[in-house]
Amino acid sequence: MTSDDSRRPDSADDDFRMPPIAGLVIYQARIDPAVDDERRAAILDHIAGLGVTAIELIPCAPPEVPEGQYVPAHVSLERAFGGLESLRRIVTGAHSRGLAVIVDVAYQRRLPFVTAPPDIGSDEVRGHIVREAVRWLRDTHVDGLRHDMAPYTDLVDAAGLDRSAGWRLIREMNQAIREEYGDVVLIAYDRHGNAQVTSMDESGALFHAQWDLLFVHPIREAINGLQPMADVRDAIGSSFGDTFSRVIYTEADELTGAVADKTVDPVDWESSKRVTLGIGLVLTSPGIPMLLQGQEVLSHGTICESRWRETAAQPGIADLVRDLVRLRRNWNDTTRGLSGHGLDVFHCNEDARVVAWRRWADGGPGDDVVVMANFSATALDSYRIGMPDDGPWRLRFSSDASSYSPLFGGHPTTDVYAELVPRDGQPAATDVSIGPYSLVVFSQDR
Repeated sequence: MTSDDSRRPDSADDDFRMPPIAGLVIYQARIDPAVDDERRAAILDHIAGLGVTAIELIPCAPPEVPEGQYVPAHVSLERAFGGLESLRRIVTGAHSRGLAVIVDVAYQRRLPFVTAPPDIGSDEVRGHIVREAVRWLRDTHVDGLRHDMAPYTDLVDAAGLDRSAGWRLIREMNQAIREEYGDVVLIAYDRHGNAQVTSMDESGALFHAQWDLLFVHPIREAINGLQPMADVRDAIGSSFGDTFSRVIYTEADELTGAVADKTVDPVDWESSKRVTLGIGLVLTSPGIPMLLQGQEVLSHGTICESRWRETAAQPGIADLVRDLVRLRRNWNDTTRGLSGHGLDVFHCNEDARVVAWRRWADGGPGDDVVVMANFSATALDSYRIGMPDDGPWRLRFSSDASSYSPLFGGHPTTDVYAELVPRDGQPAATDVSIGPYSLVVFSQDR
């Protein structure tokens, strides 16, 4: 994906430029198309204020499918957002705030409404569907698609047609979109973790990235004390062949549902600490990070309208998210490595439940980043880990800072000085103080 070519033919009123894929930080959100202009603006202002660079829109209503006929996924999606004009208002508002817009599509039969799926074994039928997808992108100005592969499209009647036809349709669609719009990001939601989904060779489906189930489930389980640190190490390092070929998250609408049970909102210390530890892992691990609407107010996936009015109850958690996003985007030119390809998970302690890793692009001061995560309920006052270089390392972030929540203990984590004493396969070492269920980030000044 590039960000400097393939302008939309009718986008003279919209000069928004999609960020490069390494700069994507996605926020999955539901925005009611019927909301008034003032409320929509307030929601978009809040999202943009977190520093994220893209919204993935969750449809506010199930796509309508008339009985007895097939409706292309994009047309059906328009109806789920209240129509084309309603969707365009959201897109225009997002673009004016520097936010890209990604939408979910699914090429599926919805039985019993559609009794005869289209014959996608036919070149003519596939061509029609592909042209419709390209046309829809031109008309809406959206910047990306998250495609439910439903493997590999439920338009295929498994009893009468090989599923390779569905794969062929997806590949042809993605190829046409890439050729027409070099700045549209293509993301797959697929439960198989197949590297071919993001492969560019003759067997690949030509997606830029896919959701990584090898990250979300081990990390969620480890945060709850049910998985070993070795699984965390492997989840952080999971890949489909490229650092940015996966989308990583700990909360998603597909996991929590449209409206979560408010009785399980994480308002107590332990739950709040675990949620924020997960946010930290998402924003410091390799991949395209994705947050769910509500995480920044500790709503545990609750995305109903009333929760937006409760942000003041936990203002510091939004600050925590904002600080992490800024580190991820190298806001102050001190953490470039968090958007780089380099990764070394060099420390993994099962007994203490501690993992530490290095991220880098080119390496060196201002680039190298060291992240340490404590998955236990016990604070560690002097814990020794390796470091990639000696000298002073500045504390850029601690998730236990009391400024983020009155529930947090504010464990005294500080800058450290590393000495040239090899440890953990690194040339230097230092002692780190870290709070319970916490994540800290260090880097050196340039």
